[in-house]
Amino acid sequence: MTYWRSIFLVLLGACSYGVLSIFMKHAFQLGFTPFEMSGSQLIFGGLIMTLMALFFSKQRFSFKYMLLLAPASLMMASTSLFYHQAVSRVSASLAIVLLFQFTWIGVLLEAVVDRKWPTAEKWVSLVMLGAGTVLASGLGESGIQSVDMVGLIFGLMSGATFALVIFFSGRILPGMDPYLRSAISIGMAALMLSIIYPPTFLINGQLLQGLLPLGLLVAIFGSVIPIFCLAVGVPRIGNGLATILSAVELPTVVLLSSFVLQETVSLPQWGGVFMILAAICVPQVKWRKLFSPSHALEQERL
Repeated sequence: MTYWRSIFLVLLGACSYGVLSIFMKHAFQLGFTPFEMSGSQLIFGGLIMTLMALFFSKQRFSFKYMLLLAPASLMMASTSLFYHQAVSRVSASLAIVLLFQFTWIGVLLEAVVDRKWPTAEKWVSLVMLGAGTVLASGLGESGIQSVDMVGLIFGLMSGATFALVIFFSGRILPGMDPYLRSAISIGMAALMLSIIYPPTFLINGQLLQGLLPLGLLVAIFGSVIPIFCLAVGVPRIGNGLATILSAVELPTVVLLSSFVLQETVSLPQWGGVFMILAAICVPQVKWRKLFSPSHALEQERL
């Protein structure tokens, strides 16, 4: 797996997570609850990934993997629960802004663990991400009035736990087969969430009332694709860069809202989208690395 393919996979996973919000919004409009959607996302995601692991995994299952991956699974379950709770209590734009606090939290976490101060490129990128996020979400125009404090706390907690999901993806068993890793992580996350909120929707008839297709969609775009892509890409590019790349989720939400849902996107919001994309490129594009192949070739000729 090359450096740039890993970059692409992390971006793909983040974009997929952005698509999730479109299906979630539709599900809430149909009357389904955050608990039903969170449970569907993890339970169906775990089943799909388990089937894929049975056919494609080159590594055999071991119970020790469950113990080692437990922290990552706990953070997955927490992120799903906290974010869906935040969306149900505050505006979608504010919930996204709160979730996006994972950018600076992830970079800071990496700096503390590695005892290495972030590069100037990462600091510039974080500042641009912060400004772009406020603009792209529309929060800069609407402001924060009468915010539900419980929803605010849930949103911040979702950002912190998502930063830990990315962190654990690059630190715990980085060489593990991604199919098996994803199946265990998502499956355990589903089990943890089910202990707190039993999945009664599996037996109360909700699946036949429209929940099943939506549940499969949120599972694919909210668990299967992003978790698998993170499992493959993050160990190869590092937690800090992966955290910043994952910010492409918000531009994805804005673009889909404009072209799919036909929602009005203001000029400042478009400006925020382009600012986030530029911020992602700041630490990602290594100009010397881009030109190093030709430079190395010239050195060999000399």
